[in-house]
Amino acid sequence: MAIVDINNNNNNNSNIIESKLIGHKDTVLCISSHNKKEIIASGSDDCTVRIWDLNTNKSIQSIVDGFQGNPVNNVCFDQDFTLYCSYDNIIVSFDLRQPNVILKEFNTQYKFNNEEINQLSFDSKYQYLAACDDSGQTKIIDVTKNKLVESLNKKHTNIATGCVFRPNSKNELITSSMDFSIIHWDFLKAKVLHRDTFKEGSLPQNISKSQQQQQQQQQQQQQQQQQQQQQQQETTEPNRMLNPPFVTSVDCSNNSKYVAISMGDGTIVINEISSFKQYLKINSIHKSSIQQVHYPKYLENNYQRLISFGNYDKKIVIWDVSEDMNTKVSSLLTNDEKNNERIKTWLEHSEKINCLTTSNLKNNAIFVADLSNDLKLLSIQ
Repeated sequence: MAIVDINNNNNNNSNIIESKLIGHKDTVLCISSHNKKEIIASGSDDCTVRIWDLNTNKSIQSIVDGFQGNPVNNVCFDQDFTLYCSYDNIIVSFDLRQPNVILKEFNTQYKFNNEEINQLSFDSKYQYLAACDDSGQTKIIDVTKNKLVESLNKKHTNIATGCVFRPNSKNELITSSMDFSIIHWDFLKAKVLHRDTFKEGSLPQNISKSQQQQQQQQQQQQQQQQQQQQQQQETTEPNRMLNPPFVTSVDCSNNSKYVAISMGDGTIVINEISSFKQYLKINSIHKSSIQQVHYPKYLENNYQRLISFGNYDKKIVIWDVSEDMNTKVSSLLTNDEKNNERIKTWLEHSEKINCLTTSNLKNNAIFVADLSNDLKLLSIQ
């Protein structure tokens, strides 16, 4: 394990130490932390998964030969000893109680998705597993019965980028899409409870394929015009974001009250879930689209903080999104002033980031998967 002091690249005088968890032979694509055990899992372009001990930061198990030579795009723990992994449109599970250091045989396999899976997510009782994919659909799997219970389809008109269950709810799920929208579902009834769209003129529901293709062509032309405008304005407005507000990720706070949304135009939005009304909007300091937002699991009241990182700017930001901070910044005039007040910590990472996560069992620690072969652990002192 290599340890590096990266304090020259962060603000607010936070003492941040970077540790490298070394083992993968290619880019790390995904990470998941266990809610009860001091372990994390990582999937890689090297077509393997590794299990890491948080006490030693060393690999204790690896999964090979279970993915047909494909990169592992998603990993997700249940509450006990099973790890679910996805490659392409297939989900496989592994029993981690096996004494072997190297695991090769999977327990179960699910082939319910039509296209490549973008996220796996469990509900609070670990009965239902959600898997959203490039077709815009989200499949709901009952892992206790190993069967598909619902398909959430025909509502998103583009790639489904994220899916997250509302904590401690009976049957609520939120999905995000490249069609500029998020949907709040009753997932057992495939019923839309709320929908929020972040771009005027985005694709409506229930339109013909020819109409959809025509509107997509119009959007592409608009995007090309926006890119040309952006190039012209870069010298005078270098921080202005003209990318479309594709929704790139969603995450729910542990009090079940808020959903955070990251977008391609560099904006962060937080909605109250029950009403789906906007609680907060941050015109971010990221100089690229925002790849992910994440409520830190190590905080008991994590709705007061939010972590974000940019797609290309390599910047990780921890925001204060509490009601007290909302009141404090209400009198400030500019977005820069408000952002500077809200930011608790930020750092510029050494590589482009693929994803990050935290653990409720390791305080003030952020696990980062980037373009390197090494999983990074950022410890905030």
